[in-house]
Amino acid sequence: MILVAPARLIAESGSDVVRSLSYPEWLDRWHEFYLMAGTAAVTLAGLLFVALSLHLDRLVEESHEHLLALARVTLLSFTMVLFASMSMLVPPTGPHQTAIMLGAMSIAGLSFTFRLTRAARHHDEAGFSRGLVRKRLTFPVIGYVLMLLTAVGIWLQVPEMLYMMVGSMCMILGNAAGTSWELIVQIARQRRAASRV
Repeated sequence: MILVAPARLIAESGSDVVRSLSYPEWLDRWHEFYLMAGTAAVTLAGLLFVALSLHLDRLVEESHEHLLALARVTLLSFTMVLFASMSMLVPPTGPHQTAIMLGAMSIAGLSFTFRLTRAARHHDEAGFSRGLVRKRLTFPVIGYVLMLLTAVGIWLQVPEMLYMMVGSMCMILGNAAGTSWELIVQIARQRRAASRV
């Protein structure tokens, strides 16, 4: 009971601070977050390019078709985080324009993710089970849905909805980094197994 009152007071005072700021002032407070997210995305995308180029001959085999699709979705995740960060760093013109940009990016991310993975046939001999591929696709989908909800919240002029972007960006970036690592390790294992035969 004693701890609930201070927590409520802090939450209410935080909300009052947000409401007292204009939209450009509030968005400006997020500058470093989006700068960091965009930098991380472009760095990890570069590392993915370098790492996959070492095993490119394996990725283009028919039995690794779904791994190539997963690599594309991973690169798309990095690219979407970069584009979202760039759009949030543009000087704000108003909440509706920001909401439209975020909404368009989240819908594009969802549609490209589904299109890329549906087109690829799955081959279990490549090392990634269907369950693991589905698991690796679940997190970016949730991240794009959170981004879409943020866009709706900003459109309705609820600036606190920007906090959902923290979860969205972390989920998309974290999953893409983990998927990149698993792709590299799995392809290296397949190559080593093939060389022993």
